[in-house]
Amino acid sequence: MSVRTWAIAIALAGAVGLVSLGCDFVFSYRSITAPVGTWGEVGIRVYKTHANCTLPSPYAYDITTAGVQILAETPWNEVQPNVIEKWVILSLAEVGDGFLKISKTCTKEGYEEGVLPIRVTAPTPDGAWSQAWTGTYPFDPPVGYTLASVVGDASVSGDVLSVGGVSLALPSVPPALVGRTLPVRLFYVMRDGKPFPLLIVGEGLFWRYDALLSAEG
Repeated sequence: MSVRTWAIAIALAGAVGLVSLGCDFVFSYRSITAPVGTWGEVGIRVYKTHANCTLPSPYAYDITTAGVQILAETPWNEVQPNVIEKWVILSLAEVGDGFLKISKTCTKEGYEEGVLPIRVTAPTPDGAWSQAWTGTYPFDPPVGYTLASVVGDASVSGDVLSVGGVSLALPSVPPALVGRTLPVRLFYVMRDGKPFPLLIVGEGLFWRYDALLSAEG
């Protein structure tokens, strides 16, 4: 997952995006295959083919994911007439087949979508997942906080995670933990006297919350 470039996407627009009567959706990759724990930027472009768009907002597009997380995103930006783009930072979070999807529903063409296929593969011995699983936090430690980690069988009730004697509320629950118990390592910090999660790593799982620490702090 590389630096920002549209060279591949423009050359392969028919293969990368969904060509339709209302909007053409194009990604900066045709597809992504990488180990769990990989992260990087992906671009999304919308080519509006109607002169008079009927969406309630020119940016009323839904973006959904499976198997990956969006850690951050830019606002929509009009790069040329009737062409808008944004960039998202994706983290490959769960081993298996996933996607990044953009969709919209309008009164002219109804529902349309574009899908970027993403295959999340097993971790590599020298990657972020392996580093985290063996007890080393794979990112810069948060400034002003003391980093801690705990290992154990994780269980989730509602949005509350319990592992190794630590219980905390999760901003989002990893699908891999819904309705099952899984051995994990949890990295967290204490914020306002309460534990705040940074990363959950387990078999086939690399679920991040570090981007929320500064956003919510």
